[in-house]
Amino acid sequence: MTYATHLINKIRINVLENHTPYDLLYKEQPDLQNLKVFGSLCFSSSLQWNRSKLDPKARKCIFLGYKTGMKGFVVFDIHNKEIFVSRNVKF
Repeated sequence: MTYATHLINKIRINVLENHTPYDLLYKEQPDLQNLKVFGSLCFSSSLQWNRSKLDPKARKCIFLGYKTGMKGFVVFDIHNKEIFVSRNVKF
């Protein structure tokens, strides 16, 4: 983070005239399209070469968060009790 970001994050909202720090720094509203609810049910697609003919195409999972530096979601598989990162997730 830059020094300006630290200063703006410490200012009260009424001083910022009801604007968020992101608005003041970047002069635009943040994109909230990809935000998901923590703990929501999702289905992660299993890879084709890792499944047999009768295995399901998706795994029932719980959304845990985002992986920094990657385009993937951290999910918890309900049946196998494992945590993994997947890009192919339906909410």
